[in-house]
This record gives sequence, C-alpha cells and structure tokens, in this order.
Amino acid sequence: MSFQLPSGPVPRSLIPNAGRVDSQRLLSVVAIPFAAAIAMATAVAAMGGVTDPIAEAGGPMYFVLNFVKFCYLAVSMAHLSGALAERANGGLPAGLWLDEMDREEPESRESFWHAFPNHLDGAAIAGCVTMLCFLLT
Repeated sequence: MSFQLPSGPVPRSLIPNAGRVDSQRLLSVVAIPFAAAIAMATAVAAMGGVTDPIAEAGGPMYFVLNFVKFCYLAVSMAHLSGALAERANGGLPAGLWLDEMDREEPESRESFWHAFPNHLDGAAIAGCVTMLCFLLT
C-alpha cells in the first residue's frame, strides 16, 4: 500500500528522490519492531523464574531498551541485506506482501528505489534507533 500527498508526489525537498511513501515498509521499519520488542520484553519479564531478568539488566528501562536494540538491529540488517540482494540480483518478488504474487509483473527496480523508505532508508532508520538505544544504556 502506498500513498501520495494530496498535492501530488512527495516534494523533492522533503524526501530526496522519493516519488511516493510506502506505508507498509514504513510500518515495518518504525512500528512493528517496537511492538515486537515490547511483546518480547513483557513475555520474558512475566516468565521471571528464579532470577529476576529486570534486575539483572539494571532496571526496567534498560531491560526494555535491550530488546529494542535487538529488534531494530535485526531490522537494520534485514534491510541492508535486502538492498544488497536487490542490487545484485534484480527485483524478484520476495513474498513479503499479500498481493505481491498476484501482480502481472514485479515492481520495476527504479520505482522500488524511488519509494520511501527503500531498503537503504530502512536500514538507516533502524540503525539510528539502535544507536540511540546504545547511547541511552
């Protein structure tokens, strides 16, 4: 799913070379890793057991930040490897979207790279969040 601003394509000054904003990719870079980190941290904290994992991490904030670091680092590496695969092998459908296999032909390489966030944007965003979490801990 992608959308354009009401005035047409995304202005060049806002996002360089972006012709459209892909909301599914943006959600996969920004919101889904955070939700996964919170879910994993909650599950581990609930299991507790003999040792308290929150106390071992240094408190609740550090405990959650460790999971956030892990999730965003994984997203960053996935987008970076996706960028390398896209440049090396071309635009094959990856099976990431429900309607991807129903399309007549795969998205062209140029249109893929002119959407925000493309793989490099996703890797940079997730990498910055990871670095921010390292600085906060």
